[in-house]
Amino acid sequence: MSAVDDLDSLAARVFEGYLVRKDLAQQFRGQYPVPTYVGEFLLGRYCATTDPDEIAEGLAIVERSMKERTVRAGEEELFKSRAREKGRVKIIDLLRARLDARSDSYKAELPSLQLSDIHIADELVNEHDRMLTGGFYAEVSLEYIAALGRDPGGQPFRVESVRPIQMSTRDAVDTLIDGRKHFTLDQWRGLLLRSVGFEPARFSTREQDVLLARMVPFVVPNYNAVELGPRGTGKSHLYQQISPYAHLVSGGKATIANMFVNNATGRRGLVAQYDVICFDEVSGVSFDTKEGVNILKGYMESGEFSRGKESIRAEGGIVMVGNFDVDVLEELRRGHLFGPMPKEMRNDTAFHDRIHAYLPGWDVPKLDPSYFTKHFGFVSDFLAECWSQLRRTSRLEATQGRLEWGSQLSGRDRKAANNTVNGLLKLLWPDPTMQVPDDALDWAAELALEMRRRVKEQQAFIGAAEFGKVDLSYRVGDTPETVVYCDESVKHRLRLESGAAQESNDASGREALPEPDANEVSARVAARDYQVGDRIGGRFEVEEVLGSGGFSKVYRVLDTVEGEQRALKLFETAAGYDAVRREIGALRKAQHPNIVKVIWADSTDQGEWYLVMEYVNGELLADYATGKKQLRDREAIDVALDVLNALIAIHPDSARLDELDLKKREDELSAAEYEELMSLSEKALVHRDIKPQNIMLTRSGAKLLDFNIASRVGDPVYTVSGTPPYQPPDADLTRWDVTTDLFAVGVTLYELLCDGQHPYPGARPMGGVEPTDPRQFRADLPPSVADFLLKACGSDRRQRFQTAAEMKAALETARSWL
Repeated sequence: MSAVDDLDSLAARVFEGYLVRKDLAQQFRGQYPVPTYVGEFLLGRYCATTDPDEIAEGLAIVERSMKERTVRAGEEELFKSRAREKGRVKIIDLLRARLDARSDSYKAELPSLQLSDIHIADELVNEHDRMLTGGFYAEVSLEYIAALGRDPGGQPFRVESVRPIQMSTRDAVDTLIDGRKHFTLDQWRGLLLRSVGFEPARFSTREQDVLLARMVPFVVPNYNAVELGPRGTGKSHLYQQISPYAHLVSGGKATIANMFVNNATGRRGLVAQYDVICFDEVSGVSFDTKEGVNILKGYMESGEFSRGKESIRAEGGIVMVGNFDVDVLEELRRGHLFGPMPKEMRNDTAFHDRIHAYLPGWDVPKLDPSYFTKHFGFVSDFLAECWSQLRRTSRLEATQGRLEWGSQLSGRDRKAANNTVNGLLKLLWPDPTMQVPDDALDWAAELALEMRRRVKEQQAFIGAAEFGKVDLSYRVGDTPETVVYCDESVKHRLRLESGAAQESNDASGREALPEPDANEVSARVAARDYQVGDRIGGRFEVEEVLGSGGFSKVYRVLDTVEGEQRALKLFETAAGYDAVRREIGALRKAQHPNIVKVIWADSTDQGEWYLVMEYVNGELLADYATGKKQLRDREAIDVALDVLNALIAIHPDSARLDELDLKKREDELSAAEYEELMSLSEKALVHRDIKPQNIMLTRSGAKLLDFNIASRVGDPVYTVSGTPPYQPPDADLTRWDVTTDLFAVGVTLYELLCDGQHPYPGARPMGGVEPTDPRQFRADLPPSVADFLLKACGSDRRQRFQTAAEMKAALETARSWL
């Protein structure tokens, strides 16, 4: 252990009996198959002193208890044998229970002994009903009664008694409040951080703030938070190792019965049993039924859920943690910061609005042993009990008349910010009689708004019209109003602006791709074939040939300047590049997570023109559309929804475009309307070649590729191109509109859901012929999905969907029936 410092001495004097040496707790971590707080429970019982002799004696007792009562892998039969020989055995284990309907009795489970169907009295279960919703760690006295095992399938083991791993008392929070007055703010912050295992001196003030923000869900009821960031930063540590009032749901399915209420038994779920429910590795979490996310969304809003006609209230907060595979600026460049969330939540802005805080997990360093403290901290169980009791208090009275939120905060913004401020104040100033200084209110308000603004900014990425251009601000006392920003968003915007400034090549400063001159276009210099190891433009090292088309070849390259993998499209001639330059330039402005990102274009010294794009690591949809591979129905529909989201980003507001075009023809356009028409026309694209070969499946969703033949909506097109099986029979192939893309999405989804079958005989869409009812291939397809496909693949454009937004809404409705 490090030498006892001033904070150790102060804490030991004020909180005698409630501290533990965290280095002692660390030495048990991983040594025995139990969470950290179990070891700390025993250390707190026997080693809560600064006397070295007493610590040594207590440590021996703890070590003996852990050795004799925890079951390591391979020791199961040894403990069972001891129970048989001695009549009973005491173990420390996770105790779970369930109701066995066949015998109308409760059965217990002790995972470390690999025992289930253990007899347990109703009274024990009713006294400790958390064993029915995930279980809890306890010292369990396990009896062996041979007579119980003589029946066929009988189990000779019975739980005799249970002692939960809990040392705290009802007056724990009073002890905490009384002791807080002896500490300065910095000392108290340091003690809290040491109590959860961290050494504050190893973290910057900013990093400490994020670690403190992780504690807020423990002291505020119904607090909803998200933390995404790199691996190895301890995001799930608090919920798994520190508090028995928290429950960690690891990646996989969550059930409505387990989370909320079991309608068969009436038993309340996790949200009513725990203070905090944390979804770990959230990208892999899903509910057992389609209503799950909607029930969760409603619960996060109101703290209530329904069981039949009864409305049930609970206070468990919802926290979701997960990992980025890249740094935060790269994640922003790819899309938005909710990208790693499950598909049902990823782009649901209504779900996001229920989130009170998005913690910047990328601001916490990757942890190694040097970040863990070797000093004194609160016994985890005592601290967890204090936090749980603080949930019944409020410190918002300290903000009355002093803290004012800006006018642009919505009701949900204010609720989120108030909850975060309340939590931070309760953590650092738990005593309601302590004065909170103005600079502390300023700190709490700024941190609260930053974490709420991060939610709003991701919503703006997804639905800019509804959530964009909102400034969150506050004022403390008579100070000027302060607008709060998120650092990563500012850096991202500066990077974009810097790129735009470098890429601009006209007098207006408008972002534009370079343009070959007339001589290059007419010369038609052919591009050479590059091999692995060659460099294109002196910068891009070829790593793989990805494919080739009519007038270009695509390589996977390493950008030797930025150290990033890219996809590089090399055009056969400058004319080939020039033909698509304007469309690709417009595509660069879409910046959508479901569209492959175009980065830049240039030419080599030999006059070969190329386009640099993001490298998308994934799997083409083609094999799934032929029936060689299968997606689950919901997954197939999610692919189509992703493509429709991409089309919403590039397709125009057709009604407004038609209105302005009519005014133009009648010479009634104002100057402002003319600018609007030019802007809409410039950005209004139709892809023209949507098909499974141009859709990539990635971990973050589907991406639409290959905009080589994209054109502006309504522009004349002088080359007949595209892929006939995905073109509607009534398409005007010289003047394309958005319905051609929508038809292609419908055909693609039809093939995915019908094992590669095409809606038209011979894969030839024909006018006057209705598509084949998909239930001829899939009799189990719900009517809502079949009706959607028939409309989407119809031969008459007037009967098909007219906009991507309309089609998306209809598909989401159909999906809800799966």
